[in-house]
Amino acid sequence: MSILRRLRALGQVGQRLISTVEVGTAYENQAVATLNQLGASLERVGGASDHGIDFCGRWTLPSHREFYVVGQCKHYERKKIGPSIIREWEGVMSRQELDTLGIVVATSGFTPSGIHAALSSAYPVALVTMASPLVHVEPKPAYVQSAIRGFVWNRAAEPFLGRLMVAKKHYDVQMVDLDDPAAFTIQLFWDGKPLTMAPPCLDPTPSSLD
Repeated sequence: MSILRRLRALGQVGQRLISTVEVGTAYENQAVATLNQLGASLERVGGASDHGIDFCGRWTLPSHREFYVVGQCKHYERKKIGPSIIREWEGVMSRQELDTLGIVVATSGFTPSGIHAALSSAYPVALVTMASPLVHVEPKPAYVQSAIRGFVWNRAAEPFLGRLMVAKKHYDVQMVDLDDPAAFTIQLFWDGKPLTMAPPCLDPTPSSLD
């Protein structure tokens, strides 16, 4: 059952069903909280006049210079992100300062052509696959920090993330669907050392869905 269906099945409050907007907002908050636990200092800026940007801020990795980040979230159940979304994101990146890393976060990952579009882009782009685990729905949807299922970046992003390494954690192949990005997790390393995550926050922005 999809996250949205579970929310609607479990999260009826005062005869009001959880909307797709609320689910998307909760996912954006979750993405911000997860990246902030990796040392970033991001804020959600999504809205009618967001110009395609859902979050922005700064990120300082260990023993590395600070850089600016803009990002977009795509909460699609079982739908991978294709090249058209990446091309739209390049339009957003074309309006940013040079010292800016663009991050696209998606629940279900990216198609091969979508990944190719990002890797061949002239703009610094990172693709992050991040599932959306449900914690509770009353009085409003809230999520904990989510395990990152995928993290890839292009050559233009090397000045920002060049010392970052990604390793897939061990899992039992008899117990998981290898094609499901939610069936495994990864570990991020910086200069060969695990990039430690800060303690999770159950509800990163308590008033964001009021």
